Amino acid sequence: MLRMPMKPGAKRTLACTGAGAGIFLLLLGFGWLRFFPQGTPQDLLRDIRAGIPARALKDPDARLEAYLTRRYGPLSDPANRQRVFLEFFDPERIKVLQLIVRHSPDEQRQANIDAMARWIAAYREGLDPIERAGLGALFQTPEGQAQLRRATAQYNAQDVRYRGSTTPVISQLLRTINEVEQAR
Repeated sequence: MLRMPMKPGAKRTLACTGAGAGIFLLLLGFGWLRFFPQGTPQDLLRDIRAGIPARALKDPDARLEAYLTRRYGPLSDPANRQRVFLEFFDPERIKVLQLIVRHSPDEQRQANIDAMARWIAAYREGLDPIERAGLGALFQTPEGQAQLRRATAQYNAQDVRYRGSTTPVISQLLRTINEVEQAR
């Protein structure tokens, strides 16, 4: 085997470069684990797959409808609509939603948020009495109360500008919780 002679200091440069790359990857891994302690969020990948085709639609309500349908299945199914709604109270989902909002195009960001607030309002208005009572009962269980506390803590831990821009969504979520709890 023929070996090329190394220039003086080349081994040292190669070792420093390798060490630097290793430290960078280690820090990147720790940062990822801090933000997503359960590992790679499969939900984020599903969101990306659902969001790419919807992103080209101009109407924010149509864009949201296309995204939700690709992400959760037909919204004519009450179980899919309920899943969309309940995931707003999952702390890991809240993190993913913040990433989605942060990386959405500037010109679409607030329109997307407002469309989601309208969707939640329509969801609430479309609940039949049995669905209302079921959601109200769910939020009254110890697990439901704990879920609301965890979701509130995670949401409050987000950036203040993000919280300010998503106020319409939070307002509709709180109104829905209040109304379904009153229906019990």
